[in-house]
Amino acid sequence: MTVRNYTPNDAAALLAIFRKNIPDAFGEHEIDDYAGFLPKNQDPYFVAEHDGRVTGACGYYLIREGSVARICWILADPDLRGLGSGSTLLRHVLDQIRTHPQVTIIECETSQVAYVFFEKFGFQLHYTRPNHWAPGLDLYFMSRTPTGPSQK
Repeated sequence: MTVRNYTPNDAAALLAIFRKNIPDAFGEHEIDDYAGFLPKNQDPYFVAEHDGRVTGACGYYLIREGSVARICWILADPDLRGLGSGSTLLRHVLDQIRTHPQVTIIECETSQVAYVFFEKFGFQLHYTRPNHWAPGLDLYFMSRTPTGPSQK
């Protein structure tokens, strides 16, 4: 498994992976948000590859004068579950965030589908909001410190 910077050539593969995750992890309406994000994003965004095949992506951005890093658009190909794309990507992103000494907290907004995954990386749940992403997909707001564990 390798992780590299996103390039525009990755968009088609990532949109296909995103669609495979609807409706289990993403709402149907979110595909337009993700498709709009890919060509405009200026923040760090990374792609995982296995045997030359794109298997997922994850990024982050800084807010509040750079003191908070927020994980964004993490996704993995559900057909390749167990390969470790999500874990590899999140470890990479956490390592990248550690290069910003001003970051004091890392946040993520996820759902009940993935919150246990984030707990394995030391994220703690702060609150939930029912049906936030789509009917049946709740918001789970989580955070951790940059010096927390890479994975439990």
